[in-house]
Amino acid sequence: MDIQDYVRIVKERWKLVAITVVVVTLGAFIPTLFTKPVYQTSTLLYVSSTQPRLATYAELLTGKKLAQRTIDELGLDMTPAELVANVKATPVPELLLHVKVQDTSPERARDIADTLSAQFVSMMDELAATDIEAAAANKDAQPPQVLANPGTAESGYSITMEDPDPKPARVSIEQNATVPTDPLPTSENRNVVLGLAVGLLLGIALAVIRDWLDATVKDRRAVEGQIGAPLTGITPDDTELSRGVVDMSDATSPLGAAYRQLRTNLQFADAANPPHVIVVASPSPGEDSDVTALNLGVALAAAGQTVCVVEADLRKPLVASTLGIQGATGAGLSSVLSGDAELADAIRTTTFDHLSLLPSGPLPANPSELLGSATARTVVATLRDRFDYVVFAGAPLLPVTDSAVLSAISDGALIVARYGKTKRQHLAEGAVILRGVGATIVGGVLVGAREGTRGPDTFREYLQPQSASTV
Repeated sequence: MDIQDYVRIVKERWKLVAITVVVVTLGAFIPTLFTKPVYQTSTLLYVSSTQPRLATYAELLTGKKLAQRTIDELGLDMTPAELVANVKATPVPELLLHVKVQDTSPERARDIADTLSAQFVSMMDELAATDIEAAAANKDAQPPQVLANPGTAESGYSITMEDPDPKPARVSIEQNATVPTDPLPTSENRNVVLGLAVGLLLGIALAVIRDWLDATVKDRRAVEGQIGAPLTGITPDDTELSRGVVDMSDATSPLGAAYRQLRTNLQFADAANPPHVIVVASPSPGEDSDVTALNLGVALAAAGQTVCVVEADLRKPLVASTLGIQGATGAGLSSVLSGDAELADAIRTTTFDHLSLLPSGPLPANPSELLGSATARTVVATLRDRFDYVVFAGAPLLPVTDSAVLSAISDGALIVARYGKTKRQHLAEGAVILRGVGATIVGGVLVGAREGTRGPDTFREYLQPQSASTV
């Protein structure tokens, strides 16, 4: 996939991307709305010791024993672990300890900081007293040490007592805590930005995965890869005219431009032997092969060619009703094939110059047999001689064989694929069916293409008329 594929996917599935961004961003932002503001205050402790071990004292300040003493002193409703989580002691070289306390209440943050510091001073005093007593007991238990001293006059030895000089650390509070007035900065903005970034990436990823799992055709490569023939035309998505006749006289109509391009490509599909009798069919029902056949006929007639559109779907015909003609009543294709009417009597004129219609006629019980009969070959040959182009609006390829047998006696077939609806597998199966009867696949038509598929709708702005400039 290249960058254009990603852009196309995002354009097509922008709703999925947008919903993902909104959900992730809200998920990152909403918790901050229910988070209470946190206040921070601090105290400063001075440690007087001949051998300061500030890191050790910092560990004691964040210990559960000191936390429990503070909780008991203040009567707090929390566990030692919860209190310790909001206390941070940092050594400040060389004899200072900076104690920070956070809490949702500014007054409680001050009380905890002051009480914690006072309890730490008390604890250190207790430890100092214990150390002094232990040192004195150890000194009394030690026997006098006899040290060699050659300078003594009598025995040459002197008796001295070892003095360990136990001077414990002393801690004092240099700076008491104050009541903080402003809460700590929240991470709302950061969470929103992070949510937008993560949501956008996740949304694009979901869109790509969804597109990868989508088995329908949406671009030129997909159509050409499945049918093994070039894409002859792309018509843009236009809901207002998707089931109607395109006005070829409107030079600004993207649909008109699309069918004129289809007409041109079809005329030059084979320069040596261009197709004049064409079957237009889709793999499955509801993929607009009938309206494609009709508008192709209109486009050919608009160029001055005599055209006959044949309603060859003898099961669910739609072309005649689109033109306002009752195709299932009176003489039609089925009547001619069954010998109940003459071809000349069944052909109807339309409101479009150079365009005629051979409606379906009464729906027969055996459409495939009628279309594959010798009479059908005669009808095709007669229509070829009478008109410049004959366009058959055929039945779907997969459910029935009607269009396949008709394609075998025509110059070729156009396979119609509906953007985002026709499955790739069905398109490939339709091509296999046509080749199985020896039919020539002239090309494919992708109808209802969204903007960005490089259909004529891409050039809508260019097709708009420009006002003459004045000097």
